[in-house]
Formats: sequence, structure tokens, C-alpha cells
Amino acid sequence: MASVPVSHLILFIASLVIAAGVVGTITTGVDRVSAAVDDAGLDATEQLRTDVTIISDASAGVYNASGDQNVTLLIKNTGTYRLAPDGSDLDVVFDGAYVRPNAISGELVSVDGANAWSRGDVLRLTINTNQIDGDSGLADGDHRVFLSVNGDEELFQFRVEGGN
Repeated sequence: MASVPVSHLILFIASLVIAAGVVGTITTGVDRVSAAVDDAGLDATEQLRTDVTIISDASAGVYNASGDQNVTLLIKNTGTYRLAPDGSDLDVVFDGAYVRPNAISGELVSVDGANAWSRGDVLRLTINTNQIDGDSGLADGDHRVFLSVNGDEELFQFRVEGGN
């Protein structure tokens, strides 16, 4: 008769151990999902707060203005997210080819010595086309610059005509 309560006690303890294991596993899973949701929320916030606008005029001669066969664009930060003051946050695609970071340089022209590219500031982005197409410069015709930063995308199109 005493064996019945002992077997019940053993089953009860076993069920508590199993329940604790299940709760621990579920809690770990919930923590991971919660962290992933928090990260996604931060990424979404960055994307919503980031906005840049290319303010250069395509007909004003963005190519070879300095004689170095570079493309120079003026880009304004119109969002509230602060970006790197040298334009290193930007991903640049020129005529369908990714531009390596060592082929671009950026300089803030609207503020001196700033630590960040803030709302309303203008960045002068210089793309060294010699590192993309070789030393011959750009061919005559239409060209496209695609910029992306934190999910914000901008497209700039310009034309190179003979004599540049």
C-alpha cells in the first residue's frame, strides 16, 4: 500500500522536472525572438529616419569639373538620422558596377569640422571614375549613379557629351 504513494511521488517529481525543462526551453526561445524583434525595430527606425537627396543638377556638369575625370555629386541629408561625415555609410553603384569604398571620397561642405552628417548638411561626394573604367574616362552617353544608405535609395542620371 505504501508503494502507491511512492510511485505517485516519483511521477510527480518527474513531471515537475520535465515541466521545468520545457519552461526553460520556451523561455530561451521567447528571449531570442524578443531580441530579434528589438533588433528589427532598431533597423526599421534607422531606415525610417534615413533620407538623402541628390541636389546636383545633371546639366551643370557633374563629370570632369575639376579635370580629374571624377563625378562630383552634392547630396543633402534630409532625414533625421546622422550619417558618417565622409560618406562612408553610402553604397554606390555606378553604371551597374559596385564602387569600392576606396574609389569614393566625401566632404561636408555646409559645415566645418562636423563629426556627423546631420539633417540639412550637404556632402560633396567624389567618385573616381578612373578606378571604375580605367584611365580613359567616361564614354559619351548616359550614365547612372545609384546610392543606397540604410534602405533609402536615390538614382541620379547624367549625360556625358563629347569634349569632356
